[in-house]
Amino acid sequence: MRRSKALWAVAALLAVNAVLLAAQPGLALPGSLGSYFFGPKLVRAEVLIADGGAVHDYRIDRGVIRAKAPGSLTLRERDGTIVTIAVSPAALITLRGRPVPFSLLRRGMVATVIRDGDAPAIEVRAAGG
Repeated sequence: MRRSKALWAVAALLAVNAVLLAAQPGLALPGSLGSYFFGPKLVRAEVLIADGGAVHDYRIDRGVIRAKAPGSLTLRERDGTIVTIAVSPAALITLRGRPVPFSLLRRGMVATVIRDGDAPAIEVRAAGG
């Protein structure tokens, strides 16, 4: 009886191993969560960070620039949502990783906009469109 139970246990373990080996790798989260959540598939995110006793509610939007007005950008996000975001005059604006003035942003560029809560954006990262 004891031998029979041991054989069943071994068979069950082998079956579990076979299932795990056959499972598609896409079912697991990737090794780098930052790349997964903030990579090219990002539409928008809200990230809360506790820093020095203060909580920051960062909002991150990514989309194609549809319009630019003094102090604001309108983006069409990947899911079709249109959002207009105020941009601080002191915001860091980068184009392909290099600092540029706000005036160089153009319709059709892909931009990632970062703001703390409902405050104007503190950073805009753009790439050519």
